[in-house]
Amino acid sequence: MMEVVLTLWILTCLMKQVHSEPHLSEQELELSDEDPKCFSRNETDFTCFWEAPVGKSFEFRYISDESTAEKGCHLKQQHFKEKTLHICSFPPSDVFLFAETHLRVIERDSNKTMYSRVVSVEDQLLLPPPSNISLNPTGDVGQMLVEWSTTNNIYEMQYSVKNISSLVRPVSQNSHKLVSLEPGENCTVQIRAKPRGDFQRFWSAWSNPVTAMVPQNADDIEMRCHTPDLNQILCNWKEDLYDDSRYNFHYRLSNRSSWTSWKLCSRINTSFHQCVLHGKESNVYQFYLSTGKPPFGRTFYAETFSVQKKIQTKPPEGLKPQHEDGRLCLTWNSPLLKISPHLKYQIRYQSLEESEWKDFTAPSLKTKTCLDVHKSSQYTMQVRALPNGYVYDGDWSDWSKPVTAVLRFNKEWVLFVCVPAALLIIALTIIAFFLRYFRRVKKSLWPSVPDLNKVLENMLMDINGPHWESTFNIKQCDEDTATSAVEILPKDFVVKPSKMSTCSLLMECNEKTGENFRENLEMGQDYVILSNDTIPCHTGNDYVYDDALTQLATENTQRCLSSTSTTITECSTNILNLSYLLLTKCSELGEDHSACCQ
Repeated sequence: MMEVVLTLWILTCLMKQVHSEPHLSEQELELSDEDPKCFSRNETDFTCFWEAPVGKSFEFRYISDESTAEKGCHLKQQHFKEKTLHICSFPPSDVFLFAETHLRVIERDSNKTMYSRVVSVEDQLLLPPPSNISLNPTGDVGQMLVEWSTTNNIYEMQYSVKNISSLVRPVSQNSHKLVSLEPGENCTVQIRAKPRGDFQRFWSAWSNPVTAMVPQNADDIEMRCHTPDLNQILCNWKEDLYDDSRYNFHYRLSNRSSWTSWKLCSRINTSFHQCVLHGKESNVYQFYLSTGKPPFGRTFYAETFSVQKKIQTKPPEGLKPQHEDGRLCLTWNSPLLKISPHLKYQIRYQSLEESEWKDFTAPSLKTKTCLDVHKSSQYTMQVRALPNGYVYDGDWSDWSKPVTAVLRFNKEWVLFVCVPAALLIIALTIIAFFLRYFRRVKKSLWPSVPDLNKVLENMLMDINGPHWESTFNIKQCDEDTATSAVEILPKDFVVKPSKMSTCSLLMECNEKTGENFRENLEMGQDYVILSNDTIPCHTGNDYVYDDALTQLATENTQRCLSSTSTTITECSTNILNLSYLLLTKCSELGEDHSACCQ
């Protein structure tokens, strides 16, 4: 019995000795502070240490404001990475808060003070790393909520996604939301802390890492939810897009300003992955799917689901083609009578000869429309429905079952169109025939006036052509001749004395010669009296026959000189104009006609 008691006493002493040996962590050894470095873990202990060469001995002394005498500390040594550390652990009775403590390190061989400083225990606090850290989804894609134990400290957080690290500082609360994360990737978070205050020096060590999968969008597994009748809610998804074999469908209902707790949807059909819920027209839901085990399980969030905004009706039924006024019309039944006034429809059709569909939206909300298509053709038609978006909204329904119709040729329509067309053609033919023969009749009754340009074409060409002009008929006299008025008087008209007659002019012409005679002749020859009785008749060009011209001029002159009472008719029988004769010919006629030649 005594041996057992002795053994237990020895073991207890050894344990106390081992436990009492100081041991500094790597973080404590790397504190960024001046020597001697000091720290407190929980404000009830206080430790100081410094690094010194091997083979030297030191003394460590301290005194605080609360004590009266300087005390020494029993030093311990610790070897770390080829370093020798001298460590002093204060007894709990000498640890004072909110009081200054004076420290000195003295080398024994030289009795020289190596280090000296003044510290406060509360400023040298070294907190343990935060614990109870959790990383949870927030209900939104690409976001995570980090939470940890509540303490009145300041925190720093570092997180990494896809080997990219980021630092968040400072964080004053016990939770923080991470946003804009990569969906479907692992997010790792670590946190460290230090006390509040202006003179706090040390951050705690980083906490143990916490990892979780960032939430994804429900579209990644092709999740679709809709209501066909405003009562039943159907949600479908695909499970074979990821390696996970089982998904849990969670939902909750909005209760005015808050949400109810999450519920798990029971699996109805394992072969076709879906969840069926029953609700009301005014209900609003939130859905998400989860798979796998934490912390590496996946979460897929869907958008907020409103029953009125997620309607997808069944395809319209009861399609019936009809023929109305040569057009192909189609009628059908509304797929949801409750919202029938709020539905619009789309029709697509395809002829037997075509390979592509033609579609258009019905212009009205009625369940009937007519198509303008070719006659005698076979068409296949389908219809689908969609809420118009004013009160109800959603997606297009599936296409209805196809219906086939043939628009036949209408004989009455042919008669209605072809008969007027034939009559029009006949009328145009008659008009063309009449116009053709009417031109001939008109030409015979009203001959056209000849074109003078064509008739006189040859004559105009001869006149405009070049001609040779003889020199003997060129007038050699002066071209400047005065214009005179010609007045034709009756036969029995007697010249008044005030007027100068032609006979007087001829008499003056005999008395004067040269230029004076010409001037008097031009000034006094105001009248020319013609007489049909005395005009000679010549058969040729008189100016060519010199003898005849000379004799005629002499006879006329003598007649004028023989009597002054000669009538105007007798004196005016010489109507020859000898001005075109050459000067040599005028001289041959004598002085009596020289002035006239001029």
